[in-house]
Amino acid sequence: MANFEYFKKDITITGKYADYVDALWTQNQIQQSYFKRLVDLCTIAPVIGLRAKHKVKASSEGENKRTVQLQQIMTRREDLITILQMIILMDESDGLTIEQRVDRAFRGPENETDYQKDMELFTQYLLGGIEILYDELFKRSLSMDDEYSDLKVGNIIALLNKPFDL
Repeated sequence: MANFEYFKKDITITGKYADYVDALWTQNQIQQSYFKRLVDLCTIAPVIGLRAKHKVKASSEGENKRTVQLQQIMTRREDLITILQMIILMDESDGLTIEQRVDRAFRGPENETDYQKDMELFTQYLLGGIEILYDELFKRSLSMDDEYSDLKVGNIIALLNKPFDL
């Protein structure tokens, strides 16, 4: 029986979502970026996507591609696994009962199909979260209601204050 382990290979983001990543994170440019490392963005984004119930299919539009190297993934692997388990538990789109979702989340995949399904679900919430972060942190303009006049700080505070209804 094959062993299917989550987050044991690179995460690749393509198309317009790679462009969104470029707006939110620039390698070795901490002052201009919203995130220190790309893996940090990939850890936060699926939680935001799940919280907002916003998942999207991968896009191959455009030629841009961003890859989170396995070496970085390994620094956050336990967090990513916990986030994936949370996604599996809370996502009701597959029609499984809560007992089935609990079993699936903590047993892990038994075959390639289950592994691919779980990773695709994670990726959909990852991309949904990246889209929300891009819209709220990069595209958003300051308004008269914002507490801070600095665009970056104002947008971060607005995002933190934004209610995502569950």
